[in-house]
Amino acid sequence: MNPINHRTLFLPALLTVGMLLSACSFSKSSESSSDSSKSVFDMASSPLSASSDSSADKQEQYENDVADYTTEFVGSKTGTLEQFRQHVSELAQDYGVTNWESDLKTYVGIGRGLKKAKLGGPQTSAFTESLSGNDPMKKQAIEEGLKK
Repeated sequence: MNPINHRTLFLPALLTVGMLLSACSFSKSSESSSDSSKSVFDMASSPLSASSDSSADKQEQYENDVADYTTEFVGSKTGTLEQFRQHVSELAQDYGVTNWESDLKTYVGIGRGLKKAKLGGPQTSAFTESLSGNDPMKKQAIEEGLKK
């Protein structure tokens, strides 16, 4: 056989070996990544079930802090509604609440704070209207807090 024939036979064999090696390498890397993701998932899933209580505790503490701040703010009779909103936003960030204005727990806390401040009916209504923006769900959440 002449050398051209050897190259012609050698090249397809080399490509086949290369493809097999690539397939083995891909298979091995996907196995190891799925194995590592399983262990990460297994480690992450067990604390999640155990930490559901701490999540509820954290939400309760957030609501308490919003209530305390609302009582303090209303009692001080100083500051603007914008300052109130800004501080509630900061509290929410501290607790990992990304959008406090749509989080009903925030409004329950506000209602609880208004109750502790012992405001009169017209003052409570005015504050509720200003904060809820006439959103019935937010109003209901504040009223729920007023009952606690």
